Parts: sequence; structure tokens; C-alpha cells
Amino acid sequence: MTVERLNPEGLEAVPGISHVTIATGTRIVHVSGQTGVTADGAVVGTTHREQTKQALLNLRLAAAAAGATGDDAVKVMLYVVGYDEEALGGIFAGLADYEAEVGEAFPPAASTLVGVTALWRPELLIEIDGVFVTG
Repeated sequence: MTVERLNPEGLEAVPGISHVTIATGTRIVHVSGQTGVTADGAVVGTTHREQTKQALLNLRLAAAAAGATGDDAVKVMLYVVGYDEEALGGIFAGLADYEAEVGEAFPPAASTLVGVTALWRPELLIEIDGVFVTG
């Protein structure tokens, strides 16, 4: 499987994402939105930073169950409660915490971030889903 990541000239450079991904493979894996919740249902922390790290760990775990890795990520969507500059800083910090824990950066997939009013549990601040191509 190969993923080509493009940031065409004329588009604003956004750290941590690719504006375009082109995937060649045989399997498409769709992972439902993952949140900052542990396997026993406990919400991890009360900040965007803490919940982002856990949501990414959960996304990684779910993708791995289907045989996908971060390198196979072609599209990631973030749904963020209370989106503002502070929340964005927390998301980037959570991404750095994730990278420090797993020992590798999450590849810059095509990404969309949407501010939302609420998620499925009132204490949740972020939900991240993904599309991966393998094979």
C-alpha cells in the first residue's frame, strides 16, 4: 500500500495535515469516531490535550485491529467541543503527547476539524474518526 501526501502550491500550509492524500491499496478501513475514553468507559481528563491523546491511542488500536497503521491513514476528521485557539493548542499538545508515547508521529492525513456543540457524552471534548487504506 502506498499513500502519496500532497500540499499543493497556492494552499495555506497547515501543520500536521496534508491537503490531499492519494492511496493505492486493496482494503479500505473505516474507523468510527474515537474519544478520550478508556476501555472501562472512564473519560481521561478534562482538557482537549488529555482527551486528544487518548482518542488517538484508541484510533490507533481500532485501526490495528483491522491490520492498519498510522502510515495507512488517508483521512482523519476531528469533532471538537468548545473550539477556540486554546482548544487548538491543546489538540496539538495532545498529538505531541501521543507521539511521545508511541514513539512515532501520526502521519499527516487529509484532515477536517469541525467545531461542535456536544458529543455523545457531555464530558467529552473531542472525537476523531479515520479512513485507512491497506494492502
